Amino acid sequence: MHGFNRPLGPIGSNVVAPLQATSSGMMVTANKLVPGQEAIDFKGYFKVESFPHNSTIYRPGDNTDRVYLLKSGRVRLMRIGKNGTRSVVSILRPGDLFGELFRPEGTPIEEMAIAAGEAEVWSIEGRDFRAQLEARPALAVDVVRAYAERVRALRKRVLGLTFKEVPARLADTLLTLVEAHGERCPHGGETDLRGITQQDLADLVGASRSFVSTLINEMKREGVLGNVGRILCVRDQKALRKIASKEK
Repeated sequence: MHGFNRPLGPIGSNVVAPLQATSSGMMVTANKLVPGQEAIDFKGYFKVESFPHNSTIYRPGDNTDRVYLLKSGRVRLMRIGKNGTRSVVSILRPGDLFGELFRPEGTPIEEMAIAAGEAEVWSIEGRDFRAQLEARPALAVDVVRAYAERVRALRKRVLGLTFKEVPARLADTLLTLVEAHGERCPHGGETDLRGITQQDLADLVGASRSFVSTLINEMKREGVLGNVGRILCVRDQKALRKIASKEK
């Protein structure tokens, strides 16, 4: 069975739908909600919203206490600098939880969530979700593991900034994105990265967009990458892994 059943009725902005538990229940693994063994009697409701491309789901300073589940589309999590510049810290895929679940009570949200393409997002009051975690320790452990996975990914990026040059960081980032967002390439490559921009890559790598663009063009000339229009195609993952393994 599927993790969450789609609610009856039209899906649109500000639609409220009951949380529906399946007979198999839920577990959270690597930031995903998947079928589990224990049925969960959720207390509360999902708020179901459709966000058009580039619309804001929440922004820094918001005090909304909600847990979000991305049902379809993609979402960019961003940080905003004091001068107003935005930097992508993560690109979410369907099934991912987000919303700074474990931030201290009463403190505002620090990140910004923006729809990347049209996105369908379900959310639940934080207190209702935390009540389920308290009632079901196994579910709580799975949620902690999911967030620990995100921390490990951020730690990997920090270590990359310390020990790897930009080409290796770019290759490493491309491999990570292929695993999370890659789609079969119908144009002769191995994998397509649809909807991933060069600015996304620059932010995730920690380099300027112009430098990342230069590196991507070099990889295209070497046959490691390709493109069809604006879609970036990974043609040689083995070569990417070799580049990613290099340290300073």
